[in-house]
This record gives sequence, structure tokens and C-alpha cells, in this order.
Amino acid sequence: MPAIWMKKIFNRNKVFLALFAVTVILPFAIMGYKLVVLDYALAGLMPVVSHRVELSMVVHGHGDDISISTYLPKTDSRQKITDEENSSGAFTMALQSGPDNRLATWNAESVSGEHNIRYTFSAQAGHVQYRIPPDMPIPKADARKMAEYLAEEAGTQVNDPLIEKTLNEILPDREVTLLEALTGIHRYLQDSVKNKTFSGYTDAVTALKLGEASCNGKSRAFSAMLRKLNIPSRLVGGLILQQGSKRVGHQWVEAYINGHWVPFDTINDHFAEIPSNYLTLYYGDLVLFKHTTNVNFQYFFKITKRLVPRLETQETLGNSMLNIFNIYSVFEQVGISQNLLKIMLMIPLGALVTVVFRNVIGLETFGTFLPALIAAAARETGLLWGVVGFVMVILVSALARKVLDWLHLLHSPKMAIMLTTVVVVMLSTTVAGVRLGLFDLAHITLFPIAIMAITAERFAILETEQGIKKAAMITLATIVVISACYAVMDSLFLQSMFLAFPELLLVVIAINMWLGKWIGMRLMEFIRFRRLIFRQNT
Repeated sequence: MPAIWMKKIFNRNKVFLALFAVTVILPFAIMGYKLVVLDYALAGLMPVVSHRVELSMVVHGHGDDISISTYLPKTDSRQKITDEENSSGAFTMALQSGPDNRLATWNAESVSGEHNIRYTFSAQAGHVQYRIPPDMPIPKADARKMAEYLAEEAGTQVNDPLIEKTLNEILPDREVTLLEALTGIHRYLQDSVKNKTFSGYTDAVTALKLGEASCNGKSRAFSAMLRKLNIPSRLVGGLILQQGSKRVGHQWVEAYINGHWVPFDTINDHFAEIPSNYLTLYYGDLVLFKHTTNVNFQYFFKITKRLVPRLETQETLGNSMLNIFNIYSVFEQVGISQNLLKIMLMIPLGALVTVVFRNVIGLETFGTFLPALIAAAARETGLLWGVVGFVMVILVSALARKVLDWLHLLHSPKMAIMLTTVVVVMLSTTVAGVRLGLFDLAHITLFPIAIMAITAERFAILETEQGIKKAAMITLATIVVISACYAVMDSLFLQSMFLAFPELLLVVIAINMWLGKWIGMRLMEFIRFRRLIFRQNT
């Protein structure tokens, strides 16, 4: 009797509908509470773009002392530098910080063989744009205070006749406003001097003679003409923060106008503005890297875009009634980075994509959640090298498994050897990636090792029992789902939404509950039996 009574009260379908309703309504209610009741601006809740910059330097020594120096970015009113880390092995790092620049030097004695230096930091910068009054005259700079920014330099030949001649062509009438002078010079260098992408040194005069130059040549020419007009100027060296790896920096010019250093970039056509993806490394006509002569030296920057919560929003949430939902500060207290938190928030979304491909489309994959986990790890390698690394580990480990089967080993020791094989393959791939300059591939060590070992075993078993064609088809299907998971999990929009509104995870649960009741025909089954289906309908 009690059992019947319980069944009447706790009807399975009613409970399902109640739970489904709660997981749909509750997250949107919380979002509405944030936006309406507590009056939080949506823009303020959305995370901001940050970049993780990894500077890698490789040097080959021959028994002599080696010194390497470069400029590191500083926090100022436009850019913020955090989470700096140094890993330099035998090299000792020293920092010299001046009013404008911060110089890092790595020294080591009696260096033989190859050594790696790695310096990483997070950079967050803002877009700045200035308005120059149209009626402002060209200023009369104080030669004593601004002498450094008006003087002739080796690459900025202020007093060369070609500089004067070019200015006469651009500004036949020198009685012009500051805006007219800046616009004329900027447009001339942008339109009449061709952009060239080479990293060699080009001075101002050479750039004008050739009629083509890279960023450093155009910047020196711009600076030389500004100084000729008594407008203080300086070169700025930095990086354009774009996802991926690069070996080149960038240079632009700042003119001192009405108490402000106003930026100009003639090669990318930025007039009196600096984009948010420009990172300042140093001021002045300097060389980014210096090192001991007669050594093999290489460097590259690896830049990864990511999202972080706004600092001011975190502070607001910390003092509000909504503190229970402010999971950022809670995780920071136990040392979990915001980047790791973002990965954790996106993995359920990747798992949802896997469920859709398996239950609705009908693709068979290795493991239920392997695609989501591999896609999460591939954030550091990139999708292409992530897929290459995945296939390579699976194939090599599966080959090792067949050898172990031939030796007739027990299952547990065999799996332990498989796990070790996966570790060896990953470590070897990382070393090979560094040696070949494929640094994205080198991050394959972030793949889940145990799951990779189990997947390799399943591939080998499937190949033995059902043939190489079946194993290859499931591998291909797994790669397709990994790619889909990667596309969804790498979406900046979705990352922003889930970081701002983590309660959306309840919506993911609701969708999975709905898919759990899926009784329709899978897409692959429809394609397979389409002739029979349409024949019955007719």
C-alpha cells in the first residue's frame, strides 16, 4: 500500500517535468535578478579580452659566457601586466626598471649545448583615441625640456635635405594647423610609401628614397618630419597581440601634443589612436633583443587570447547581495586560476555537443566524453596540431598494444605499459615540437593521459575484432566531434556568457534531460534506411 501511494505522489513523468522546469526557469531568474533587481549592466558583467604572452628563447652555447637582454612591458594607464613567470634554467635573470622601460637580462657562465628560456605574462590593454582640435597651431616646443624628442638620431635624420624636400611636397604652405600637418604626413606615408613586411633596419631617409618600408622605416620617417616641424616625437616598440606564434615586433610613433603622447601608426593607418591589441614593450629607437655574439639565438612569441572577469565587476559583486554567485573570488582563494575555471565551465558544453552527435546524429566515437576533453586540451595546441597529436598518440600506442598482445601479458600490467607508452609518446612529441619550432604541438602533454591510453587500447581491440576500416571510421567520427566541441568551447561569446552567468550550466542540464528522453530516429539511421522509409510512405 505505501509503495502504491508513493508512486502516485512521485510520478516519474511529473518529477521529470518539474526538474526540467526548474533547470530552465531558475538560471534565467538569476540572470534577471542580476540585470534588473541589482541593476548590473550587461556590459559590466561580460568578461574582457586578455592575452597570455609566452616569450621563448633558444640559445646554443659553445662553452662561453652568454648574456641575453630584452625589454618587458610595464603596467601603465592603458595596459595592465600580470601573472609574470620566468623559467630560465641555468640562466639568472635580472631586471632594471627605469621611468619608461624595463630591461630584462639573462646571464649564464660557460654555456654549452642548447638552453631554453621562457618568460610568460598576461596583458590586458585598452583602445585609446585622441581628438586633435582642428584650429590648434603647431606648438613651439621648449627645446630645453624636449631636446631628446627633437634631436637628430642615427635613423632619424632630421636635418637631411630629403626630409626638408618631402615636407615641402606634403606641406607647400607651412602656415598650417597641427591637424593639417599631422594628417598630411600620415597620409603621405600611408599612401605614397608602400608597406613592406621585412624585419631589417631602415632609416628615415632610406624609407623615403626607396618609397617602401616596414613599420620601423615608416616610423623613423614620420618622427623625422615631426621633429623638423618642432613637434616632439618618439618611437614605440611593441607587439600586435594576435592569436598564434610570431617572430616580429612592431613599431609606431607618439607625438607630444598638448601634454599627451598621441600614437600614430602609418603602416596600419591608425591616426591619433592605438588599438586594444597593441602592447607597448619599450619607448625609443631601440633594439628589442641583444645577445652575446657568436651564438645561435632564436626567439618567438606565442600569444593566446582568453577572457577574464572585469576587475571592477568582481569588486562590485564581492560587496553585493549576489556574493553567493561570485564564484571567481571563491576559486581564487584555493589557487584555481580564472583560465582553469573557464575550461571547467566550458567542458559541460563540449559534453553536450558530444551527446548531440552520438544520440541525435548517431556518430560513434571513442568514449562518451573523450571529444570534449581533447577539445579542452587542444586550446593550447590549436585544433590542427591537437588532431595531429591525437591521431599520432592513438596509432603509436595501438601498435604498442598489439606487440603486448603478442607477448601474452596480463591485462593490468599491459595497461600500465600502455599508460607509460602514451607518456613517452607525448614527451617525445613535445621535445620534437620544440626542436622543429612547432611550439603549439609541444603542448600535447596537456592531453588526458589515462583516457588516451584507454582509447588507444579500444582502437587496437576494435581493429583486431572488426577490422581497420571500422576503427578508422570511428577515429574519423571522433575527430569530427572533437572539431565541433572545439568550435563551441572556443567561442568567445559562449565563454563570455558562461563566465558572466555560470547559472547557465543548469540550462545545459535541462537540454541533456530532454535529449535523455530522445526516442526519435537518429540522422545516420535515417540516411541508412531512407529508401525503406520513403518506400513505406508511398
